[in-house]
Amino acid sequence: MRARSWIMIVGLAVVAGAQPMARPAANAAIDPRFDLVTRVDTAADALSQARRQETPLRTFTVAATGDVLTEGTVIAAAASHAAPGQKYDFAPIFAPVAPLIEAADLGICHMELPIGGPTDRAGVYGRSPYGGNLLLAPHEVAAGLRATGFDRCSTSSNHSIDLGVGGINSTLDALDEAGVTHVGTARTPAEAGIAPFDVQGVRVAHLAYTTSLNTNPTDAFRLNYAHSPEQVAADVAAARLLGAEVVIVSMHIGMELLPRPTPGDRAFITEFTSLAHVDLVIEHGPHVIQPLEQVNGTWVFWSVGNFVSGMGWAQAGRYADERTADGLIATARFIETTPGTFTVVPTPILICDEHTSRTVYPVITTLYDPTISPALRDQLQHCLARSAPVVADLR
Repeated sequence: MRARSWIMIVGLAVVAGAQPMARPAANAAIDPRFDLVTRVDTAADALSQARRQETPLRTFTVAATGDVLTEGTVIAAAASHAAPGQKYDFAPIFAPVAPLIEAADLGICHMELPIGGPTDRAGVYGRSPYGGNLLLAPHEVAAGLRATGFDRCSTSSNHSIDLGVGGINSTLDALDEAGVTHVGTARTPAEAGIAPFDVQGVRVAHLAYTTSLNTNPTDAFRLNYAHSPEQVAADVAAARLLGAEVVIVSMHIGMELLPRPTPGDRAFITEFTSLAHVDLVIEHGPHVIQPLEQVNGTWVFWSVGNFVSGMGWAQAGRYADERTADGLIATARFIETTPGTFTVVPTPILICDEHTSRTVYPVITTLYDPTISPALRDQLQHCLARSAPVVADLR
């Protein structure tokens, strides 16, 4: 702008037959032409300074994963990695995907099971009156998630109250001890409130709900149970009033092993995204991956499958389905296009649990490694072949 102003004015002087211009002395009479140059030059400097002082447009990234299910084979694998004096170490199981989680500005896990205290026995605690096992995860899983780069976990699921109020308390105690924030269950009414937080200078609200339970509900504040789309939309609106510029919703649903959302689930998401401005929805619960789709302008990961589980092998009963070994890291970049307005660019990254070790691998990048075993290569190739028709543009 400044250079163009000088060229334009000098050009006009030459056309008029004037002599080349020079800056006047301080006590000289002001030639009108110089007054124009001074005014244009000053305006250009002021504009340049204003632009430098503007707040730059902001951006941040999220990496969200599927169900953390510490079933028998997962517990055994974590025990095999434990150092002397430890019971379990989950970090080696998650290590291959840790760089992807750590690279995000906000890493979100879905802790489907309650977590026990340091001395609690992990495993099965009986059967639900509605079917399925009541389960408790080892205390050490929280530290393993933090070591992998997770900053936050959603804790609303059908298993949230498997061990009653005590299980909710011990879960949040373990996550707090590990330095992982959480949403979806609460120890007190105050903790159940909506609390936006900063990510790279952006105020973000992360909300979490479940639409199913294995047990009878407890005090309403202890678990975010999604009774209706209107309820979720009202919470999103409340988050906006509290200053949230971006709202992410994690939703745990009840129908398992389906390759696509049910009509009821689709209707629920369609309605609440029509009632409130939601930036991203991440669904959990089916234990298999489902498509990525825009609904009312909101990107929805219909299901990100499992992050880690004891599923997907012959001895897993109804969960022997190989698709239960597959999952997604739902990554998304939030880009501010105008002040306070963000667009979302999602990227689905395919992961798979190795059958024996339960180690979680990023599929496509691992397949580029020429040193992996033939058995692992074969499993990952099958994972990719199953998943590519379901979710487009897998990375």
